Amino acid sequence: MSKLVQEFLQEHAHITDTLLNVQRIGIHTEQGRKLLILAKEELLAHLAKEDANLYPILWKAAETDEKLKSTLEKYAKDMDQISASALAFFEKYCSHGDEEGFEKDCKGLIRVLCKRIGNEEAVLYKKYDSIMR
Repeated sequence: MSKLVQEFLQEHAHITDTLLNVQRIGIHTEQGRKLLILAKEELLAHLAKEDANLYPILWKAAETDEKLKSTLEKYAKDMDQISASALAFFEKYCSHGDEEGFEKDCKGLIRVLCKRIGNEEAVLYKKYDSIMR
C-alpha cells in the first residue's frame, strides 16, 4: 500500500472519529462546537489533498481505461452531492443550529461519509495503488 493511501486511510479514520465525538458530545458545548469546526477543516483538507494527489493520477489513467473513466465520472457526481450536503451541514451547525436537528443530521452525514469512504477505499485507492506500482 502506498504512503499516500495510508495517509488517506488515517485521515478517513480521524474525520469519522471526530464526527462521532461531536455527535456524542453535541453542539451545545464549546468542546462540541470546536470539534465540529475541526471536523470541517479536516474534511476540507482531505478533499483538497485527494484533488491534488489522487484524482489527477486516476484521470490520467482513465484516458486509456473506459471503465475507470466511467467510475470516476460516477464518483465525481456523487462527491458533488456529498460535498454540498456536508458544507450545508457545517454551515448550519458551526454557527448555530438546534440540538434536536443536529443529532439526526449528524447521523446522516456520518452514514453518507462512511459509505463514500468505503467505496473510495475499496475501488479508487486500490486502483491508485495498482497504477503506482
